Amino acid sequence: MDLLGCSAVRFPNTYLRRSPLRPCSAAVRSSMSLPFPEQKAKYYRELEAAVDVVERACRLCIDVKSSLFSNDDRILEKKDQTPVTIADFGVQALVSLEMNRLFPSIPLVAEEDSSFLRSTNLIGSVVDVVVDKATLRDKATEDSVLKAIDKGGKDACTFGPKPATYWVLDPIDGTRGFVKGVEALYVEERNFNEENSLTCEVVFHGNG
Repeated sequence: MDLLGCSAVRFPNTYLRRSPLRPCSAAVRSSMSLPFPEQKAKYYRELEAAVDVVERACRLCIDVKSSLFSNDDRILEKKDQTPVTIADFGVQALVSLEMNRLFPSIPLVAEEDSSFLRSTNLIGSVVDVVVDKATLRDKATEDSVLKAIDKGGKDACTFGPKPATYWVLDPIDGTRGFVKGVEALYVEERNFNEENSLTCEVVFHGNG
């Protein structure tokens, strides 16, 4: 059975085998292992990498969320009057850095770019949360974090008429809920599309 041959695959926490949490390092993988052998999945490596980075992105969100209520300056409003936090930028930078390291030829389609962030005083805060969760900590500099965000920006890549392979990321789907408190719903979501078809998907329910 090709477990990743269907349109989307989601694994609730109950189906993921969790091992003890360990500090991040270049050799450390996710504390959650996939519930099927590698030979059963065509895109096992892609899904394994996505689960790993989404897990760390979730920890980033949890850490940031706990600090939002003591520091309103970490919640900003974009020109379209939608809220954005350092978690939105941090998640996008973290995912972009990690996936570009593992799959440099696969572009990322995401939501944010660094232009708005550069107009604020929060660049240092974003870099700090990314460095804390990145596997290559010494590589996560201010310049690399801003470039990583822009790799997923709206003008970062263009697609022609032929089917394309790319990652899609919504750093936080439901930022308004994220900033309201523990009872509100927010999710962190990323998926892998091959030739314009959804191949696998990893979703984190912030209050699940």
